[in-house]
Amino acid sequence: MSAAVVESTDAASERHATNLELFLDLVFVFAVTQIAALIVEDNDWASLGKGLLIAALVWSQWSQFTWAGSAIDLQAVTLSRVLVLAMIPFALLMTVSIPKAYGDTGIWFAATYMGVQVLVLALQGSVAVRDAVTRPAFIRYVSFAVVAPIVVLLGAFTHGEARIAIWATAATLNAFAGLRAAKGEWVIDPVHFAERHALFIIISLGEVLVSVGATATSRHLTAARVGALTVSVAVACVLWWTYFEFIPAVAERSLREARGAARGTLARDLFTFLHFPLVFGLVLYALVAKHIVQHPLGRLGVHDRWLLALFAVAFIGGLAGIQLRVRRRVAPERLIAIVVICALCIGGRHARSLVLVSLVAVVIAAMQTITVRRASARRVTDVAARSEQ
Repeated sequence: MSAAVVESTDAASERHATNLELFLDLVFVFAVTQIAALIVEDNDWASLGKGLLIAALVWSQWSQFTWAGSAIDLQAVTLSRVLVLAMIPFALLMTVSIPKAYGDTGIWFAATYMGVQVLVLALQGSVAVRDAVTRPAFIRYVSFAVVAPIVVLLGAFTHGEARIAIWATAATLNAFAGLRAAKGEWVIDPVHFAERHALFIIISLGEVLVSVGATATSRHLTAARVGALTVSVAVACVLWWTYFEFIPAVAERSLREARGAARGTLARDLFTFLHFPLVFGLVLYALVAKHIVQHPLGRLGVHDRWLLALFAVAFIGGLAGIQLRVRRRVAPERLIAIVVICALCIGGRHARSLVLVSLVAVVIAAMQTITVRRASARRVTDVAARSEQ
């Protein structure tokens, strides 16, 4: 494979996501839907926690593909292409088993999760261990990362709280592996890395549209339901704006400017760690949006209002975390928006769902408007300062 491996180390060799990776992502599109189905199965806090745990495990696997694909052009040669294609049926089987992963299909989820994870680690390692620069970081990482899927498989042979505890240990091992790998260098293509994660945000936003559209299709269209559909999708459009206005370009530029071990640490923090709350927040919002379209003139129950608040904390908090990591500061309007939305959710038990979500859309849009204006004013100031010099 070595003769056909394409490693991205400078701007001249930067590349975009491949068709093979986009094909692989179709499996994870379905995974987002399945995680949502798991959370609503019992519609309680236990289901939310279980969904969060499965989401963390699946996100770790998708991230592993992204790290491998940034260092290796997976579509470049027959061997790597065939390996990825061979993993897709097993990844799909893993995804199919998600809604009942804590029950009858746990062994299917765990076995396929372990198989796919070990193979993609081996694929990345086949390149990383041959390079004296990247070898130390990969060894520190894989020594824990390869244990996590084995722990997932072991957990499948237990039941109830024991399975949850063991799988939570596996998710912790995945996170700890990422922390251990910080003191070393990785091959990271800034363009590819930023683009892959931006595409996953699109996937998650797509779950909102699918959830709203499918619910509206299954119900009789009334003026109230059309209004609920419009408002729910308007929130998704505002969320698209909050992410794509700055995050992909800023993150890509930051990765390009980073050197040595700092690039790997930055990629881990900005993408592997801080993009997860963005994705999970969108899953939570998709669940709430579905219920809004189902009962546009009704009132959101306590559980749905908490999901809406948690969505704001996760998504807007993730944006604030990315800004803090890059700029060493947080825009105050983002923190204010979180507080206001949580207050609306807590105090909105008598508000109709359509009104409550409309207010959430207004708050997020106002937050983003302030952020954009501040950024524009800063650019004008910087241009003026450079012209004076």
